[in-house]
Amino acid sequence: MAKRKYQTQKEAGIILAVCGVISGLLSAYVNVPGVELFGVPMLPAIFFGIVVALGIYSWEARHPIPMLIVLVGVAVAWWAAYSIALNLYDDKNKISLVWTGAISGAVGAILTSVALWIASEDFRTRNNAILAVAIGAVAGMLLYYIDQGGPVHGTAPLFVVWQAAIAGLIGYALAFRPRPN
Repeated sequence: MAKRKYQTQKEAGIILAVCGVISGLLSAYVNVPGVELFGVPMLPAIFFGIVVALGIYSWEARHPIPMLIVLVGVAVAWWAAYSIALNLYDDKNKISLVWTGAISGAVGAILTSVALWIASEDFRTRNNAILAVAIGAVAGMLLYYIDQGGPVHGTAPLFVVWQAAIAGLIGYALAFRPRPN
């Protein structure tokens, strides 16, 4: 595949992480009724899928197939993570949100990594997948704040941190290549 623009891995990671913050904020605060799949709201998947596809477009290839693969992969990852969280949540035990979030965040990261593994040559290292799952699990624990009062509550902490961290890792991985002469 023909490589496109050149940025350092750090620059690419920062660019995609900032896009992940924007996607996370949109995911937390934008709601359009009817954009759902089997009862799962799909806007967060659409927003984050666009960010990942932007990374593929910018640093991997401008072919539509890899971008479509990651869009579908992110949608499947979000659907699975959301469904697992709903099934595991115990409303009698608020601390269950921590381990429910960790499991759901890890599942979302695993499935996103699988899509990236298929679509991107540069993402295909074991370290990238392991790091994505670890980040996804730790960031997923922020699900605890969904029902909490105070200044930090709702889905914003979860979406912003999870999407920015995973997007930053993706940008860092996709920009891996030798410096041009």
